Amino acid sequence: MITELSERISLFLCRKNIIAEELIEVYQYGFETIISTLLGFFITVIIGIAFRMTLLALLYYFIFVILRQFTGGYHADTYLKCNLIFAATTVFIFGMSKMAAIGDIYTIGFHMLMLVFSIMVIWIKAPVENENKPLSEKQKTRNHWFSVITAMVLAVISEFLYKRAVLIAALIAFTLFVVAVMTVIATPKRKEVE
Repeated sequence: MITELSERISLFLCRKNIIAEELIEVYQYGFETIISTLLGFFITVIIGIAFRMTLLALLYYFIFVILRQFTGGYHADTYLKCNLIFAATTVFIFGMSKMAAIGDIYTIGFHMLMLVFSIMVIWIKAPVENENKPLSEKQKTRNHWFSVITAMVLAVISEFLYKRAVLIAALIAFTLFVVAVMTVIATPKRKEVE
């Protein structure tokens, strides 16, 4: 659906002589990216409203998108699958954060364990390259250190907020955890040696 809509917009702009015919694919990709990003944002806001966490949904979206941009990780092969996984992930993070805020099960020890696990995984795995978007060695180094430093800063903020605002602390911790897990399950496929 996103691909088809992006193609139609690009073809319309070409017919109106707004873009050159040889740039249709470039514009189509750009429109796909914009539409997908907006859809992800709206999914986050809707789930945030459902969980009564609208402002925290914006914080979550910002953290998730920035971290994923530099850590890489699992990428679905269709926009539908991508948005379904993103929605499920968002529901999981918001639900677990809400449960952490109201229950006695979410201890400081568990919180710290989740943060340490996330930082270690990001340190070891990030960035995970997307086969459709290879990185240069300089980009890999930059993305690695940005991922690690950002994860550490978020972990410190989360730890600081644990006693003051456990809902925000848990939201940050679960977001870091999910991003870390996505780097683990996205181990690039090795090409077989013939």
